[in-house]
Amino acid sequence: MGIKERLEIADKEKVCCQIEDFIKNIMTDWQREGCILGLSGGLDSALVAYLAVRAIGKANVQALFMPERDSSKQSYDDACLIAEILGLSMKEINLTPLLKKIGVYGLEPSPMFIPRPIQEHYVTQKYHQYSTEEEPTFLKTLKGGVGQSELQKHIAYYRIKHRVRMVLLYFYGEMDNLLILGTCNKSEKMTGFFVKYGDSASDIDPIADLYKTQVKQLARYLLIPDRIIDKAPTPDLMPGLTDEQAMRISYDKLDIVLMGIALSMDEQDIAQEAEVDPATIAYIKRLVQLSEHMRNLPPQPFISSLPDDIKY
Repeated sequence: MGIKERLEIADKEKVCCQIEDFIKNIMTDWQREGCILGLSGGLDSALVAYLAVRAIGKANVQALFMPERDSSKQSYDDACLIAEILGLSMKEINLTPLLKKIGVYGLEPSPMFIPRPIQEHYVTQKYHQYSTEEEPTFLKTLKGGVGQSELQKHIAYYRIKHRVRMVLLYFYGEMDNLLILGTCNKSEKMTGFFVKYGDSASDIDPIADLYKTQVKQLARYLLIPDRIIDKAPTPDLMPGLTDEQAMRISYDKLDIVLMGIALSMDEQDIAQEAEVDPATIAYIKRLVQLSEHMRNLPPQPFISSLPDDIKY
């Protein structure tokens, strides 16, 4: 069986039910009274919202939409569409005043009066100017933009947006004793395409064991609108920059490579099935390696002489 066939979910209803039971069981175990998630207008949060409503009913699911200066209007329209279909009451909180007060927008010129397409072209060009043949920009961001002060400013510029969203989700969630649902998928988790203590910070991660291509499969099964499924995935942190532009590989190819690596397959076989060159395999492996700390708890020295099972 090839990797593409392994990525195909045979029993989609079973997987949906597994995730829904997971949400319900954690809610019960932790004595939470509902769930809350950030609804971005993207596919991942849409799928989590659908599964949460199936699991515990729309009355028990809250959604926050948290735009800021650089957000796309399409994100708002798509978030509203999902909320309307599911019957969710979506609370909108504009982050722009807070981010402005912190000084975030001082790192980038104001786009006021600049048409959106020009903004998007500018951002994409600026992002890729840091790339070299050996190290694409995204890989450099996983290294903290070491030695490049301008890139470090860009990293701080976009990451704080997700961290502020995390703070708001926990604020509103804790006021009503709600379970905070994460919306990261496995492709993002394995490559570090998320913000540490930002969109990765949640109580549970319902779709974190689904590759992006599998997220699409469940989305089609649950009849999420095509316009949500088919649009280019984007973190919507900077105008115009999509996931695949940032990572320099499509999710279709990325997922084949990631699963091939997970299965300890021969690199030549992975490259052949994904239709990529060996350098791309090495690049993805490097992303997985550099982002390992992002998937783990903070490192600590172990001072106690107690047995491992009672140190905490």
